[in-house]
Amino acid sequence: MKLKEMIFFALALLCLADSIILTFRSSVTLGLFMMYGLTGVLFAYAFFHSKIDAFCSHLPGSALRILFFCGVAFFLFLVGVMTVSSFYRAPTGEEQVVIVLGAGLRGERVSDTLRRRLDRALEYYQEHPGCLLILSGGQGPDEALPEAEAMSRYLQERGVPSEDLLLEDRSTSTQENFAFSLDLMRQRELDEDTPILFVTNRYHCYRAAQYAQKVGFTEVRVLPCSTSLIYLPSAVMREAVAICALWAGLN
Repeated sequence: MKLKEMIFFALALLCLADSIILTFRSSVTLGLFMMYGLTGVLFAYAFFHSKIDAFCSHLPGSALRILFFCGVAFFLFLVGVMTVSSFYRAPTGEEQVVIVLGAGLRGERVSDTLRRRLDRALEYYQEHPGCLLILSGGQGPDEALPEAEAMSRYLQERGVPSEDLLLEDRSTSTQENFAFSLDLMRQRELDEDTPILFVTNRYHCYRAAQYAQKVGFTEVRVLPCSTSLIYLPSAVMREAVAICALWAGLN
């Protein structure tokens, strides 16, 4: 087996392993389907790269090759947008409202992605005791309870008093996270001009900030958290599609 074949075969196996793990450890998402699709493409190229390379050496294959690399370049641009945005709008330390965006459950327990968000919010809370934590997440069709309730249990088990927690348990999207959280803030005589800090994964910071501003928040800061390497590839691919949809005005 040639080195080129070995490299793509190894990449295909890694993607297949990651896809199988995601199948059993997370819900069915667009990112999961994209991982299986990427796995299939890598296996196809590993086995048929000679024929594919020959096809791409002449029209119309050469045009498809150029289009493919333009697509790869655009995807890398989107990854750059995600990365840079996670370092933008850093907390000032003065924010007294922290919105933690939901990220799915496993049964009645928070998922790994959501746990990382909550742990990050907990760090900020411990450094700024008494700030208001808005836990935002409704109940999905495959979830045993609203995400906000599971998030509340997680933080209370770690010493956060219930009076510092505000549960937003209706949202089913990032935009609704912010819209419904703003409704709860208004009940506390706070409004869209109140400086807020939202917690999410690094790859999600750009789009989340856009929705926060779209809802009407004027003072928005970001507190990013890490993502497991198992979930990162599928999450980034799905987020790239979501950003394109946002720019196209589809959501």
